[in-house]
Amino acid sequence: MTDDATTPTDSTPSDREVLETVVALTASRPALAAVREAASSLLADPEPGVTVDAEIVDDPVGPPVGVGVTEPGLAAPGLTWTTDGVPTWDGVRERVERRSGTAMGAAELDAESAAGRTEAEKFAERERAGKARLEEIRKSMRRP
Repeated sequence: MTDDATTPTDSTPSDREVLETVVALTASRPALAAVREAASSLLADPEPGVTVDAEIVDDPVGPPVGVGVTEPGLAAPGLTWTTDGVPTWDGVRERVERRSGTAMGAAELDAESAAGRTEAEKFAERERAGKARLEEIRKSMRRP
């Protein structure tokens, strides 16, 4: 790692500046905790005379998950993405409609089950009792 007092002759940041930037940028990203810990340990315990050399690699992983992908299983189901990684309006609408349909179907299935019918009967009985009690209260208020 280079010494803090050593500044490169060109506008390239020092290793310490790069490590500080890495720590700052990964602070709110749980998936990059290992990178943050490695950079923090290099900042805390620098080895004299050792420089951190980064290798520039040409995108070995590919685009982020879901970017430009419409195949099922590779992106969120039903969502299509722009090349900038933003979901399209059509994809969002389809996903909302699918979730809404799933919720409505689940409610219908629940209502048709034995437990669902029992709950519906209990609710109907409470409604009848409430209406009867309300009618009693109204009649008692009409009497002089």
